[in-house]
Order: sequence, then structure tokens, then C-alpha cells
Amino acid sequence: MKRKQFKVLATIMALLISVSIVMTGCGGSDSAQDSTKEPVTSSNAPETTADSSADSSNATQMSWQKDTSPFTFDLYFFGAWGTGYPWRGSLVEKYITEATGVTPNIIIPTGNEKEYLNVMIASNDLPDAMVLEWAQPETKKLIQSGNIYAVDDLAAEHAPELMDMIPAEVKSYHKQDDGKLYYLPSFFGSKEEYESGLEKHNARPLFIQKGIYEGLGSPKVDTPEKFLQLLKDIKAKYPNVKPFAIEPPVDVNQFGLAGSYTLQYFAGIFAPETLAKDQYLENDKIKMIFENPNYVEAVRFLNKIYNEGLISVDTLMMKHENFGETTSSAQYAVTGSYPIDIWKTHNPKIMALTNDESKTYIPLEFFKVDGKEPQFYGTRGAGWVGSMVTKKAKNPGRIIRYFEYTWSDEGQITNLFGREGETFEMVNGMPQYKAEIMKELDTDANNFANKYGFESRALMWRSKWAGWQKIAVAPQAYADYLNSVKDYAVDVWDMGLDNLDPDTSSNEGVAYAKIKNIWNKYLSKMILAKTDAEFDSTYQAAMKEIEAAGLEKVKEVMTQNHLKDVAKKKGN
Repeated sequence: MKRKQFKVLATIMALLISVSIVMTGCGGSDSAQDSTKEPVTSSNAPETTADSSADSSNATQMSWQKDTSPFTFDLYFFGAWGTGYPWRGSLVEKYITEATGVTPNIIIPTGNEKEYLNVMIASNDLPDAMVLEWAQPETKKLIQSGNIYAVDDLAAEHAPELMDMIPAEVKSYHKQDDGKLYYLPSFFGSKEEYESGLEKHNARPLFIQKGIYEGLGSPKVDTPEKFLQLLKDIKAKYPNVKPFAIEPPVDVNQFGLAGSYTLQYFAGIFAPETLAKDQYLENDKIKMIFENPNYVEAVRFLNKIYNEGLISVDTLMMKHENFGETTSSAQYAVTGSYPIDIWKTHNPKIMALTNDESKTYIPLEFFKVDGKEPQFYGTRGAGWVGSMVTKKAKNPGRIIRYFEYTWSDEGQITNLFGREGETFEMVNGMPQYKAEIMKELDTDANNFANKYGFESRALMWRSKWAGWQKIAVAPQAYADYLNSVKDYAVDVWDMGLDNLDPDTSSNEGVAYAKIKNIWNKYLSKMILAKTDAEFDSTYQAAMKEIEAAGLEKVKEVMTQNHLKDVAKKKGN
């Protein structure tokens, strides 16, 4: 695969907001694994290069450099999917341990993740540190119970440089009622980063096999009708390939009210006013996406595709972690995926498997409904997961220093690029993998990931470095794609559409959980309905149950939470 050379000016400081948080994991200290990837954020720390052999003078050393003796601590990672990427023994792990002396022992839940976490909290059997979704109630419960150290306090005593690295927006939005910060959030993008970035929208668009697209004459596919015809033509001309796969699973509790990544994409196409979010504003009131008639038409469109025999039904309930291999073996003519994964993972694997470029994927254009421009919420937001130190920690100072390292420029670039002179060089102020490293990526992506471990150790990513790393491993086509769709993103920060869910212990919280389960039950039935009449009756039945479950009261609470969020973002 031809890859783009890094010839970009340093003014592109945050080319994109990364969609990746990566964790390592396993239950024991002798083996561990990491997580999937999600977009993250940056700090205002001064730029440096990643020379892990630091100055020995305490006067010039960062706090994490002052004690590099061997140290291990237990770190709980909230998602079982964190077992997806092996990392133990990688070169990056070696570099980071050499720099800090630290090797986290990652604990990943087995079975039901929520139950695992709640049992751990109830028994007060907490690890030294935890990575949790900051907005989930368990995080709030841990903080309010006094089981989590304030980052401010630990930093003041052990890592005074850390607080200066954290953007003011992060500290302002995530501080608790006492004015302190209790976790370091990933996936938090500043206004400046968002405005300068390319990868702004959260859509996982559709991709088509290059050979199939060209074999059909490279047709323009700018409407739903043309997309449907494309799938029909694929079925007729290429009977040995599955025409279309919905990125699995369809699961409201896992992927939000839209139901799946693919449905989120179609929501932004058919119902741009929703921005493909679970909730949107209508006349300054919160509405649920399933109340939007245009979103319902998006679901109906997928139902139509299904009834034409064009959707692989097996993907509807497939585990998401298993879907990647089907994409990497080019089993589908058209599929959805996170863009960087196509160029960085799937296409290289397809080439390694088939040595046939015609089977690799290229993006389909974003088609339009009734001429409306697609719209998706932008990746600038309040963050996703938070890294925190518990009161059970035997050495909280050492852990916060490790967090400082992870957040620092040194930690970011080491995690993402390795060591200057060995795995990368600085070119025009930006890191660029050495040619021999890129050759290994092109030759064997799996071995590349396991050998080097780039991306697999950072607890909290910053967009500047993560953006540069994405550009480094992707061909020019990736940047071209980002430029082509950058206008489809809407910065929702000032709109106040974050942190809306009711407290889970409240009546409205219980009602909302019930509503999600009801919608989850009916959504797949709507996609698989045999007729329009069956589709309509299924939707009506779903809404009747949802309304009876307390929909209006839930929306009232969400509207109030929305107003609070707006005020908080304005600093009130």
C-alpha cells in the first residue's frame, strides 16, 4: 500500500480528534491485553520530543522522572472488550517501563460488566486505580462516597506540573461541587482543536469494495434510491459476495437509542436535525431520537433493504469484536466502519490475505435525503472515560506521577510513535515512522501491532499526538476523505446536549432504563418486518409501551439536565 509521506506544517497541531482510547488488560501481572480505540483529547502542555532518557537533574526533571524504580499497580478497565488487543511484550511497553519504572496490572471484568463493577463497589474491594465512563452513576457514587482521591490534591503533593497540562475547559467542566477534579477525562476536545481538526463528525460511514464499485461503472450514489439500486446491482453481478452488512450488533444499551453504528449513520442522513444523537432539541425541549419521524424513515429504509434480500441478517446480533474479521476478509461488498480502521487495519489485512487491491474498501459518498445536508455531532465534547486513583491505592503518589507521564508530551509520543531515532524521526516538526517500520505495517499489520504496541498503553489520549499518528499510518486517501466530509459535523458543545441521563436510582432513571429495553426489543423487529404494515404496527406498539413507561417525565428531567449543562459550559 502506498502511504503518504509526512510533509505537513506544524500549524496543523490537531489535525483531528482521535477516536480511540486504548487500555491494556488481563487479570494477572504476567499477561495483559489492551482495548479498542476511541477519539481523545489534548492538553496545553508545551511541545517536546519523547526522549525517555531524561535529564538526571531534579531541578529540570518532571515528577514522573524522579523515581523510576520498578512499580506495579492494579488498574481496573471498565469494558470486557478491553481484551481485544494483545500488547504484553511490545516495544512501546518496554520504552514506557524504562522511562517510568511502572507496569500497570490491568484488571478487565468478566461476564456482566455492570454487575462486576457494582459488586466491586458494594464490597469496597477496589483496585489502586480505575478507568470508568465518567458520566455513569458508578463514577459519581465512588466520588461521593469518598473513595477517590482528588487529582488536584495528589498533583499538588506529588506531580505539581500536571495541573498546568490540563486545559482549563477540562478542569472547569469536570470539577465536582467542591471545585476539585477527581479523574482525568479522555476524549475531551477544546474549541481550538475542534476548529483546526479534520475528523469532526462521529459517523462510521459506508465503504465499498474498490473492484466492485469500479466494476459497476463507479456510479454516483447520492440518494437512498441510488444506494438501494447499487445493492441490487451488486447482488445481480456479484452473487458470491454479501451485498451489505449493518455494523453489529443492533443493541440500544450498547450503542445508544439509534441502535447501532450503521443506524447512527443513517440517522444523520435521514434526520440531520437529530445530529445522530440519542436526544436532540426541538423548541428548546429534549426529544428522543425514536420520536423523530425522519429517523423512523431511516429504520424503514433498512427494513426495505432487508426485504430485498440485501442485508446479511447474521450481522444483526453478531458481537462487534467478531465483525472486524469479516470486514478484514472482504466478505461484504458494502459495510460500515470507523474510517481510520479501513485504511489502517482492514485494507492491509485484505492485501495480506488476497494480494488483491480490488478487494480493499473505499468510501461511498454521503448520500442526501430530499437534498438535506447530512449532519452529525462533532467529536468535541465533554469526554468519555476518566482515569482515577482510589483510596485503596498503596502508593497514590506514584500512580498520579504515572498519569502525569501518560498525559505529558513524552508519554503521548512514546505511546504513539516509540522512540526518536529508533522507530520515528521528526520531519517538519511532526513525528514520522521510519521507512522500515512502515514496511512492517504494510507487510503484516497484526505482527506490527503486537511487536510495537503503538497506541496500546496510554490511559488518556490527546488529540494532537493521536491525530498525527493517524496521519502517519494512513495513505493520502484518508486525509482526502476527512476533507470531503468535514462540513457534515456540528459542534454541539454550546448546545448543552451532554450528561442528560437521569440518576439511575431515581424514578426517572428506572423509567429510562425500561424505555431503552423496550426500544431495544422492538427495533430489530422493525428492521426485520415483512411488510410496511407490520413495520408500522411494531413501531406503534413500541411507542405505546415507551409512553406508558414514563417517557414524558424522563424528558422533563433531561431538559432540566440540559439547561444545567448549558450553564456549566458557560461557566455559570
